This record gives sequence, structure tokens and C-alpha cells, in this order.
Amino acid sequence: MTDLQQPAPGGHDHGQESVPPFGLRAISLSTAIIKALADEAAPHDIQPVEFNLLQYCAETGESTATQLARVLPIDASRISRIVTRLVDKGLLIRRRLPHDRRTVMLSLTDEGARLVAELGERVERYLLRLLEGYDEQDLRMVESITVQMRANFAAMIESE
Repeated sequence: MTDLQQPAPGGHDHGQESVPPFGLRAISLSTAIIKALADEAAPHDIQPVEFNLLQYCAETGESTATQLARVLPIDASRISRIVTRLVDKGLLIRRRLPHDRRTVMLSLTDEGARLVAELGERVERYLLRLLEGYDEQDLRMVESITVQMRANFAAMIESE
């Protein structure tokens, strides 16, 4: 059985040690990362989902609420509330397109960009601690897997 396969019913694989399904390990890792992000963001009165929204805006330059709802695991009405909160905090700017006043583009303020950079560095240090003990080849493999998973996710979002 490979690490990506699930154990047989009952948690046993005919005498072999049971390996948790990949999804459970991924969720556990995600939980650890979100906890670190929550701890770092709390002094700034920012929730992890708000940081993710800000970080996505930093990566794209400008986004619409619809684009954010497609990539973040939250519904459009919650996106709207989060955007309003981040605008009120001075971290995000709304801009209507001159040729289509219905479309609102969202981008970071200078303060938002500073916060994303600062929290991003802190979370990166935390992630590096999680990766301690791995050799260069292992780290290249983690990077390769991460890049491919992000590309797969982007393709899945695009196909929706």
C-alpha cells in the first residue's frame, strides 16, 4: 500500500501498519499552519481567512469579490463582509471600473501590503521550522509537490 492509498476497512491492511489517508494528513498540516497564522495575525486583529484574502490580492494585484469567492473556501456574502471589514481597517481599497461601474476591483493599501509582507515572513519562519530535519532533496520534493498542487487547484477553479 502506498502512502496515498487508504487502509482497508477497519483500519488494517492485512497485517501491515495502518497509514492514515492522505487527506487526513493534509488537513492536520493545514490545521497546524492555520493555527500559526492565527497566532501571528491575532495582534493585528486579523483572522486567517482575512489574511488569505489579503495575500491573494497581493499575488494578483487586483481581484474582484467573485474571484475571491472562487479561490477561498467561503461564500460570496461572507466575502462581502470581510472586504468591508478590511476596507474599514484601511488594508484594502475598492475601485470601480470606469467602463463597467458594476465591477468593483479590490487591491491592497500600502498598510495592507506591509501587513501581508510582515505576517508572510513570520508564517514562512514557522513553516521553515516544520521543515527542519529534511535534506535538500526532500525540500525540493516538497516544493515540487506544492507547486503542482497549486497548479491543479488553479486548473480546478478555472474549470468551474
